[in-house]
Amino acid sequence: MSSPLIKTIRTIALFLVFTSSLSACAGFFEKDNTPEPTPLTSYAPEVTPRLLWSANVGAGAAGNDYLKLSPAVSETAVYTTSTSGTVTALSKTSGKRLWQVNTRLPVTTGAGAGDGLVVMGSRGGDIVALQESDGRQRWKASVPGEVIATPAVGSGIVVVKAVDGYTRALSASDGHELWSFQQVEPNMILRGSSAPLIRDRSLIVGFANGNLAKLNLDGQLLWLQTVAIPEGAFAIQRMIDIDADPVVYQHRIYVATYQGKISSLDWTSGRTLWTHDISSYTGMAADDAAVYISDAKGTVWGFGADSGFVNWRQTKLEYRVISGPAAMGNYVVVGDAQGYLHWLGKQDGHFAGRVSLGSSIYAAPIVENNVLYALTNSGYLAAYTLR
Repeated sequence: MSSPLIKTIRTIALFLVFTSSLSACAGFFEKDNTPEPTPLTSYAPEVTPRLLWSANVGAGAAGNDYLKLSPAVSETAVYTTSTSGTVTALSKTSGKRLWQVNTRLPVTTGAGAGDGLVVMGSRGGDIVALQESDGRQRWKASVPGEVIATPAVGSGIVVVKAVDGYTRALSASDGHELWSFQQVEPNMILRGSSAPLIRDRSLIVGFANGNLAKLNLDGQLLWLQTVAIPEGAFAIQRMIDIDADPVVYQHRIYVATYQGKISSLDWTSGRTLWTHDISSYTGMAADDAAVYISDAKGTVWGFGADSGFVNWRQTKLEYRVISGPAAMGNYVVVGDAQGYLHWLGKQDGHFAGRVSLGSSIYAAPIVENNVLYALTNSGYLAAYTLR
């Protein structure tokens, strides 16, 4: 297999990874037909986001790279990574820097935190685990090919996904490989991938072929569900990657694919509870009443949790290359490529608040204890509450 070739699809501001040589297609995507971002409209502010603290932690995405380098949050700290290899820990309450380490690696994932570790992966397949308390390196391991998703850390294992289609479980104590699970990946995939998720002694993993797997922590497959089936004559039309991180809420798993569907699956059996056509690569958020998702065009949707019916759609952010949503009280929050955070009402998607962070926001914000943490591509990390 030749080394991955990356081509820009400007219409959706994404990167493709070709897992075999496709040099004959060299000029296929060169024309830029990108629609202009929808201009922001006036609205009646309902909430006022209040900045608690901010810090500069190192660029989260370089050049045209579409990398969602999401921060991780522990009980006391926020952890960030940068493409230059810098890993930073900051106090959740004050934003004060606790430690900073330069791994000198071309980091391609956000930080995964758990079991006292902060873990990230690189373009060359290196996995580095740092001590959560002081940034000291605990171990370093390697896998074949670029690491394409934020590692999952917990229950004594570190789970990583690489461009070769393998999901590998490494020992949290020393990084040695415990087991691996493979799905056959298409020749053309989106840059990046959904993060594996450890929950209730099980592992949820989405793949670029549109399949979602549930495994136990020993690597035994519990079930495999096909979320979307590829359609079309050309490889680009047949892309159905699961790039949006799956969400587990109560007894349901929400999963979405690019050019495919959003589905609600039963946690125990993987049975499909409901499904709706959609194309998404960013992310989702859920609560008791609904699941919220940003689609590839920039529309934010609210679906009924039980029925799957469309509660609302907010179309006034189209072509702004928005992040996945985060749930914050009575609102959902998305970032955009123009550097804005938008608060939308959960009931109908109306605009309720807005702030500018000054640089593109690809990674979905994180909300914990009513505090929102947002990281821009330039490395500006901000913590907000509402008043």
